[in-house]
Amino acid sequence: MRFLPLIGILLLIGAAFCWRPWLQYRRHGTWGVILFRTGGWGQRVRDAMLVAFVLVVLAQAVVAAARPELMQPVVEGWLLQAAGAVLLFGGVAFVVAAQLNMGASWRIGIDEKAAPGLVTTGIFRFCRNPIYLAMITVTAGYTLLLPTALSLILLAGTLAGMERQARDEEAWLLKTYGEEFRRYARRVGRFLPGIGRLS
Repeated sequence: MRFLPLIGILLLIGAAFCWRPWLQYRRHGTWGVILFRTGGWGQRVRDAMLVAFVLVVLAQAVVAAARPELMQPVVEGWLLQAAGAVLLFGGVAFVVAAQLNMGASWRIGIDEKAAPGLVTTGIFRFCRNPIYLAMITVTAGYTLLLPTALSLILLAGTLAGMERQARDEEAWLLKTYGEEFRRYARRVGRFLPGIGRLS
């Protein structure tokens, strides 16, 4: 079980930051990674926090795999471990599905010069931000598998960061797609069906 957090995080990094950009380039001629290239200082801080998050989660998972005796879990139990594994690996699969569903519109970051089309089909019929929901799910699973104080802090940071990033992206979508996005956001919840719809 001690290797599961590391395996899950490596799968997430491989899928989100390696395979998906490669697929985007092959299909659409752009890598889709816009980190540190758009937006104001707030967006650049969030981009830096994403990179720091990935590095810290990866480092903790490496230590847990190599030297598990150094980890200080705040709670323990096989049920937490089982639930964590389901959430972590299910979340990674959900990330991949949501990224594929975005097609040419997929990006990491906000590309203020692009308007490839508003995605409202597939998974996006039920949730406006399924990739962020999947990232929250991955982090929750990771936290259950490796329930340290650091993991709890990372989970709280993920919740706050995903909420802030979703709001900024939605402001850009509203500016870019106008009434089309407004109608969509009135029907579909931000992270969960029916919750966080625009009024």
